[in-house]
Amino acid sequence: MKDGRGWKVLLASISEIEENLLQAHEVRTGITVRVKQQHWKSKFGGMRGTVEHKWGHPEHPALDVRFDDGRLELFWFHELDEVS
Repeated sequence: MKDGRGWKVLLASISEIEENLLQAHEVRTGITVRVKQQHWKSKFGGMRGTVEHKWGHPEHPALDVRFDDGRLELFWFHELDEVS
């Protein structure tokens, strides 16, 4: 758009997305997370669970997530969003 509104819309969308992005340093056991909708294992997209274990390097951890149905699945931190 010539009037600059396009950038404002884009920046607003980015700021909304960043609200729930899970950062590596924020990961801790006990937090509630949601699997991102576009996850390659689509059957988990949108599901909520609780982080039970944190594995690997602090800057790129893998997380064991326990779902309400009792399943325990392993995810990379960037595949999840924190639920407030």
